[in-house]
Amino acid sequence: MKIAVLQLLLRPDADSERRALAEATARAVAQGAEVVVAPATLAREGEGDAQALGIIGRVALLSGDAAIDPAEHALLLSATPDVLVLSPGAESDIQAEAVLELAIALSISLASLVIVAERSGAEPGESGHGGSAIVLLGEVLAEALSDEDVLFAEVPVPLPTPAPRAPLPETPPILAQRLAHHRGERMTADYQADLS
Repeated sequence: MKIAVLQLLLRPDADSERRALAEATARAVAQGAEVVVAPATLAREGEGDAQALGIIGRVALLSGDAAIDPAEHALLLSATPDVLVLSPGAESDIQAEAVLELAIALSISLASLVIVAERSGAEPGESGHGGSAIVLLGEVLAEALSDEDVLFAEVPVPLPTPAPRAPLPETPPILAQRLAHHRGERMTADYQADLS
């Protein structure tokens, strides 16, 4: 099955967002995509378009901090999703890289198909630094190469399952730091360091 993931630039208003989404979706369908996934923050409505993925299995969608929270990953483990869509809204380029690292690890522990659906074009510290990707069982099938991109990948149906399943990954330090900051907490270090 051919799936597409949209990575679109942030736009100044909801009408521009909807037009860009419609145009990118039409391009993806014209190129043979049977399923199109958009970021959860698209059009600033807080909802992603992952429901159609249900045709290839059980789908879980995590956005914002939930996408990088190990407690949320642990909760999903008993549901054994086939597809995990992450839309964390990376706040820097380095966070976007760490999300890809996390997605690769989650594809061999939680769900065999992990899709990172993100926005791009944000200022440092704001959500939207790209990093969209399609990962299947530890292999990156497609990764965004520009701020505005449509990723394509062929995935087998039914999806294979991770066997044996790896343990759930630890959250990369840069993402753990983000979680602590958003929760008003200080990170603990396993070594002597001044984190003030």
